[in-house]
Parts: sequence; C-alpha cells; structure tokens
Amino acid sequence: MANTFKKGFSSGISGTSGSPTTLYTVPNSKASILIELDCCNTSNASQTVTAILSHGGSTDIHLVKNVPIPAGSTLKVISGQKIVAEAADVVKVYASNASSVDAILSILEDVN
Repeated sequence: MANTFKKGFSSGISGTSGSPTTLYTVPNSKASILIELDCCNTSNASQTVTAILSHGGSTDIHLVKNVPIPAGSTLKVISGQKIVAEAADVVKVYASNASSVDAILSILEDVN
C-alpha cells in the first residue's frame, strides 16, 4: 500500500468559548505520521493557541497549551520531530479568540 501525503487546515480556528477545531482524524485501520503543524496569528493582537492530540478521540494529550503568538507571527507546533498518530486519533486546535488564527497540518497517512 502506498503512503499518502495529506493536509488538514482551517482558516480562523475556534476560540476557547467553542469546541476546538478538528484538523485531522486518522482513518480506521491506519496509522499516520504528523510531520508539521503551523499556526499563524492573522489578527492585530497577540493570541494564544492550544493544540491537542486526542487519542482515540477521548484522551486529550496537549502538544502545546496556551502558547502566545504575537500579531502577524507563526508558531511551529510540530517541526523537525515526528508524531505517530493511530487509528481514530484526532488533532484539534483552538485559539484565545475565534477567527484570529489559521492552522495547517502536514500528514503522511497509511504508514505500516
């Protein structure tokens, strides 16, 4: 089976008052490698970002929590290291204010 590169992204992720934005859910019977996750503050004020790997969709593991991003800057949450995600794992993100941060995740899917 061939490996497949994918991306998960969202323009204007959810704020802390709502549910986190889901960027990617690992398909059943597959494993994936999370290659890079970037979050860009598109607002004119500092924002904080939280990124979570939800194991099986139920046990949340923070990749970063409430990390500040200055206005107009980008935070590399995953860069250089690789994170293995298993079937039904979910990558979720949220910011201190809704619609103030964009996020993009690069994935290598179906690795066995």
